[in-house]
Amino acid sequence: MYPLYQDMMLTEEQQQIVLDYIREVDFHIPGTSPEDYTVVPLAKYVGWNFKSEDLEAYAVGLICTKPGYEKHHTFIRMSRGQLLAQAEAPRLPVNEPVLANEVLRMQRWRDSPTGPVRTGIESYTEADGSVPGVDHDLTELHDVLADIEAFAAAGRTATCEGQFDLAVDFGTLLAGRYPRLKYYEEEGQLKPDQLDRLKRFEDKATEMEETLERLNLPNLKRVATPERRRHPQHN
Repeated sequence: MYPLYQDMMLTEEQQQIVLDYIREVDFHIPGTSPEDYTVVPLAKYVGWNFKSEDLEAYAVGLICTKPGYEKHHTFIRMSRGQLLAQAEAPRLPVNEPVLANEVLRMQRWRDSPTGPVRTGIESYTEADGSVPGVDHDLTELHDVLADIEAFAAAGRTATCEGQFDLAVDFGTLLAGRYPRLKYYEEEGQLKPDQLDRLKRFEDKATEMEETLERLNLPNLKRVATPERRRHPQHN
């Protein structure tokens, strides 16, 4: 099977259709009004991306222009027929006007609703001169491990929806941020409270080893064991 449609570049007339629609259904982020938005001219076809989505569905990006809300981007679902101005076009249930940032996996660890306050090379610089980003790394490790614990406590298994996301999250952390922390630990560059948080994470991850195995998720034992690859020259 293949997607029914492709992304759609919106003409000025189609952008006006979107603007008229958001005013009709009073679509806006709290603190703004439907008149405060411009339309992103590329409508993304999402009918193929999600099992629960209507096959006619497109997501149309909206950029807020109200002073103080310039970074508050959102989107509205519309059917292909609506965008093409077809008579009797199907109208999809109106989605909640969530911030686009809220659907990003990293948003939970950002320090503002519209993204990190600090960006660029000094994003994680610490005032005390300690290793940048260590506290952030530790927070992610603890939070995702807590997500796994809650997933298991809810009676979910390795075949349940959400397992793949946890595997990606925890796997990338154990492959990247965790070895980084171990390096700085060996170099003696972690502060006492950071060493304590790292040890508590390792103790909890070790305690949950059986749960991680049952959910087919990465664990510290796997990280410590080099992967055996198919071709000897790769080992």
